Amino acid sequence: MTYRIAVGGIEHESTSFIPAPTPVEEFQRQTVRGDALAKLGDANTIVDGFVQGVCDHGMKLVPLLWVKGISGGLPTLATYTMLKNDLLERLRDALPVDGVLLSLHGSFAAVGIDDADGDILQSVRELVGSECPVIAVHDFHSNISRQMVDAADVLVIERTYPHIDMAEQALHAVALMHRILDGDVQPTMAYRPLPLLWAAPTMITAHRPMSDAIAQLQALDREPRVLSASLGVGYQWVDSPLVGASVVVITDDDPSAAQSYADQLGQWIWARRAQWQREPLSPERALEQGELAGQYPIVLADQSDNTGGGAPGDSTEILQLFVERDLESAAVLYVVDGEVAEAASFAGVGQVIDVEVGGKSNPRLGPPVPMHAEVVAVSDGNFTYDGPMWAGVEGFMGDSAWIRQRGVNVVVITERQQPIDLAFARSLGLDCRTMKTISVKSTGHFRSGFEPIAGSIYNVDAAGQFSQDFANLPYTRLGRPVYPLDVEAPLGW
Repeated sequence: MTYRIAVGGIEHESTSFIPAPTPVEEFQRQTVRGDALAKLGDANTIVDGFVQGVCDHGMKLVPLLWVKGISGGLPTLATYTMLKNDLLERLRDALPVDGVLLSLHGSFAAVGIDDADGDILQSVRELVGSECPVIAVHDFHSNISRQMVDAADVLVIERTYPHIDMAEQALHAVALMHRILDGDVQPTMAYRPLPLLWAAPTMITAHRPMSDAIAQLQALDREPRVLSASLGVGYQWVDSPLVGASVVVITDDDPSAAQSYADQLGQWIWARRAQWQREPLSPERALEQGELAGQYPIVLADQSDNTGGGAPGDSTEILQLFVERDLESAAVLYVVDGEVAEAASFAGVGQVIDVEVGGKSNPRLGPPVPMHAEVVAVSDGNFTYDGPMWAGVEGFMGDSAWIRQRGVNVVVITERQQPIDLAFARSLGLDCRTMKTISVKSTGHFRSGFEPIAGSIYNVDAAGQFSQDFANLPYTRLGRPVYPLDVEAPLGW
């Protein structure tokens, strides 16, 4: 018998701290349907991993659709309903299927719906019935809910930050699906939420303390009854009662063991809750530390303006610092400023333009920075990522330019994206390896490409809307004491 496996997904990391909703056009631009989805399989994404794995196991691929919207404001209920219905209608038309594989971010919300991922999973379950296995793979920064757990047979969460294991975890999910359908295993899933806000600089999985947590997951992998073990560190920039870390463990027909393992890992994480925090670090102080250490390039991660997490990408505090200090061989990647990109393109390469860079989206991100800059290169924004994260994925920055004022280089883009690797800068002719100081509007994913060339890396807290000082975020709906906002927060179980 050849198993028919439906594959699809709707991915969005949704923030309530940006008032403007993510427009439907943002989702439509990054939608792959039917036959186009079936042609994937070569890049490092969850859906590519699904496609490859289904084919490798000799199963029949039933492609639905894959929607991927860049992180941003909550989409409207109408936008969400349209996306969900498109997925469900395609699944309904494809029935009967033997299994469903979904790529869902795990931190998707819409206006009026805190748990869009759970709602999608529940709707899929209602369509396919209780006997059809449903497996979802989530982002590392997921807010796992009871609804998600109850609606799925298996939830798998990425284990790396930067996310270099997207296809790997998808292949793991497909292998589990095949074993379930063959009758080799019967998954029993347990879940343990934690009232914990996890600071992003401590999430980097290649370094301690996060590597210690990953080692705990790897120890669970060696337990004979464990089929899968996952840790979600949460997505903190949404005002929702779902916010927080969580543990998910799946065993083979042993629910009590699954819950015991999940509880043990949850307690291990909670006992070390202070380790997952970090004191703020100003750009000035970080630059001083980097120059004192003399390990170049010095990379300043502007985590409060991380476009990959939904931020606008046009804060100016670090750019202003670089200009005021007249740094030599410095670069800022990337400032989202379509006006400057257009002006540079209109003027042409080699021309000098007077522009005000950044600072246009919100007063909290600082004023525009006046620059008398040479246009070094312009681009339509199309390129291909190097990886290892997003290796082989086609990228699009919109109209873009590399401008330079003395030793300060700035890449301005039109579409909000964070610098994952060196590929786009290189497409402009900018060799980041020759820079002494680099600022990236990213929290952790930049490490995929920049860590191999960096002399030192500092996550800094410049002015922005996505502070890592959680006390400065306008939470009103958490619904329970959460650490570190409430130092005495109880574990609650």
